[in-house]
Formats: sequence, C-alpha cells, structure tokens
Amino acid sequence: MLIDFIIFGIVDNAVMIIGAFTGLEVEKYLPERFRLGHLMAIVGAGLGNTFSDFLGGVVALNPSLAFGSAIGCLIGLALIPVFNYVYTRP
Repeated sequence: MLIDFIIFGIVDNAVMIIGAFTGLEVEKYLPERFRLGHLMAIVGAGLGNTFSDFLGGVVALNPSLAFGSAIGCLIGLALIPVFNYVYTRP
C-alpha cells in the first residue's frame, strides 16, 4: 500500500536527520576488530541506513518491507571491501 511507503520514508529520513543533528555515531558501538579506519564513515552511514530502513518498515507495520530492506542494505554493506579494493588500488 502507498501509505506503507509514505510512513517508511518519513521514519527513514527522520532517523537520519536525528542522527545528523545529534551527532550520533553508530560505528563507535562496533567491536574494535570491525573498525576499518577511514572506511568507518561509510560503514556507519550504511548501518544507520539499515537501521532506519528496518525501523521504517516496522512502524509501517509491514514486516516484509522491514526485513527485505534491511537484508538488502546488509548485502550492500558486504560490497564495501570490494569497492574499497577497486577504488584504492594504485
């Protein structure tokens, strides 16, 4: 339903905006072994987006939207090492 996607978008962007205004850093909650130095901004943004997408689906009462978007985001995060290798090699 269209209303599910509208609610999803509102919650998704609200989480991002609150994080930007408050300076919330999700990457500081990761174990040290998962910290990737200069890539942490990208990982943190991806994790924040995953969380906000999932929460948007939950608030819209649409479990398929919540879990589907979160899984898609996590698959995208798995590509960070590939992109890092391609764009940082000499």
